[in-house]
Amino acid sequence: MKYKETLHLLLPIILMAAGCNAGENVEGAVGMNRLSEETSAYLLAHADNPVNWYAWGEAAFAAAEAQDKPIFLSIGYSSCHWCHVMEEESFEDSEVAALLNESFICIKVDREERPDIDNLYMRYTVALTGGGGWPMTVFLTSDGKPFFAGTYIPKNRAFGRTGMMQLLPSVALQWETNREAIAANAAEIENAVLSSAQPSAVSLELPSETIQSGFLAFKNSFDREYAGFGNAPKFPSPHNLLFLLQYWKASANLDALDMVVSTLTAIRQGGIYDQIGFGVHRYSTDREWLVPHFEKMLYDQSLLAMAFIESYQVTGDDFFAETAAEILEYVLRDMTSPDGGFYSSEDADSQGGEGAFYTWTVQEMSAVLSEEELNRAEAYWNGSDPSHILHQSGSRVTSDSDRRELELIRETLFRSREARNRPARDEKILADWNGLMIAALAKASLVLDDPRYLDSAEKAFEFIKAKMIADDQRLIHSFAGGRRGSDGFLDDYAFLIWGTLELYNATLNSEYLQFAIDLQRELDLHFADQPGGGYFFTADYADPQIARLKESYDGAVPSGNSVELINLISLWKLTGDPSYMEQASGIEAAFGGSVAAAPRGYSMMLSGILYASQRGTEIELQGSLNDSLTLDMLAVLRTGYRPWTTIKISEPLNNSAVLALVCRNGTCSLPVGSAEKLRDLL
Repeated sequence: MKYKETLHLLLPIILMAAGCNAGENVEGAVGMNRLSEETSAYLLAHADNPVNWYAWGEAAFAAAEAQDKPIFLSIGYSSCHWCHVMEEESFEDSEVAALLNESFICIKVDREERPDIDNLYMRYTVALTGGGGWPMTVFLTSDGKPFFAGTYIPKNRAFGRTGMMQLLPSVALQWETNREAIAANAAEIENAVLSSAQPSAVSLELPSETIQSGFLAFKNSFDREYAGFGNAPKFPSPHNLLFLLQYWKASANLDALDMVVSTLTAIRQGGIYDQIGFGVHRYSTDREWLVPHFEKMLYDQSLLAMAFIESYQVTGDDFFAETAAEILEYVLRDMTSPDGGFYSSEDADSQGGEGAFYTWTVQEMSAVLSEEELNRAEAYWNGSDPSHILHQSGSRVTSDSDRRELELIRETLFRSREARNRPARDEKILADWNGLMIAALAKASLVLDDPRYLDSAEKAFEFIKAKMIADDQRLIHSFAGGRRGSDGFLDDYAFLIWGTLELYNATLNSEYLQFAIDLQRELDLHFADQPGGGYFFTADYADPQIARLKESYDGAVPSGNSVELINLISLWKLTGDPSYMEQASGIEAAFGGSVAAAPRGYSMMLSGILYASQRGTEIELQGSLNDSLTLDMLAVLRTGYRPWTTIKISEPLNNSAVLALVCRNGTCSLPVGSAEKLRDLL
């Protein structure tokens, strides 16, 4: 019997039993639980719950085995709004806590600290329910096999949704009376999900057709009225836009460019963008980009900054450069630690509820603005909108005087807002997300010509080198409270290699290139699937409780395998080492079938395939970075949009003149010795 058929027999029993009144008149536990010694802001927020929480680890599973109890696994993250709601309704409630403590071993996991656990159990949750999200709630056997899953669960039954007070005693009853069925069902679920997790390995002999299919998938789902793709909810997903820019470069298809320009404009002018303090919220709950979930994630800031920077390179429109600078201003102001690392997120919630920090009533604005300023603010930011979410509509402001006046109003509102009770900030530092921000800042330092960006990127890089690399050269995933977290995952290596290569591109400092090479060697040694191609998410020395999976889907962030495809091609072009292209070909082959079947879900992988098919341009400069002519040539190379260009520098031979050599598709030009000739050649 297939696991879904077994599930259909078992779950109605659980849910029918959920109608009982068990759990009444039961007292809950009191006092601090085991989470008080953790570093995660999310886990520490649950340390005074009456629930007897464990962190993920041997102690929890040993307790489940010894006490013969199932496991209640709850996964979330610090800035998750519905995680806060479920905590307040259930995990701070003595009645719910009593049921949990009596019949379950309860494990709380921060998905950002342990993405390996989150990835695995999200697959189970999607398989069992048809959808996923956070908070994620999974019931496990004592050896970690899931048999029931869901997301947010209210305390009591409401709107057709079973509540914790009904569900918990029902699951406990089934554990006692139907253990054999639960065990069989859990084993079948595990086997089915893990077998389906293997990618379809089909060699991509016609990458141009796959790339075209990807473009058409985005074109067919493009919202021509409000921009973006599909209906609500809408996520920024900037890597989709990065692919479309590259597709435009390769094909000159103006539809691709129009989708990027329209979407970035809608995001910048919408409520999803913080009009007063800058930065982007996690996603829009509606089709119009108006009402967001208000949490702010570091990865969104970095990827979106890159999309705005590259759009500026393509269009020359200052609107995109200014927006990129605003996003980076927010990160440097509010998301940067004193030591240089970048914090992970800010909550949606503060005193007054979700979004209270960001919204404005007319009365609140009138308290700090003059009548004339209020009229301007209402008109420009739709201040009378009943949502109280500031957003723009209509044409952009082009008059310098109008821009200055609106900037003064914005600064007044910003200063006033700073006095409010602001959302909590999760100050853990993640290697993968820091890698993305290093890449964005390094790119910005070249395009926006602000030395602060390079300084910040290099300081973050030095922080990771000092604090997040172990003595055995293994990368550490997280750092919080002065303590290192778990060993690094694929995304940590891939994203930090990306950031380091962007630092090399910005500085041409060979130490950055060597660091990327060393990090890639460590990744190949412990993560590569040599027979099957691509990389596992976890290393060969990782937690044996977690199945080794290969992730390739480009979701809220691109997958490590997608980024690695691009990294490997860049390393091959920079070093000439053919082993990098062999690894890159292995990624294409491993995930080719998946990409071809649903290309819209693999935009970063499509960028890598496009990179491989374009080959691009390699430029070697023979000169010194202290020479003005070398710097003039570099200035030429760094103007415009050149997505597949790599630059190497070497000392001139025998003190000869500065020269530039341009190679395309294995053929090199004659060397040129002036910036003007190099510009003509390009």
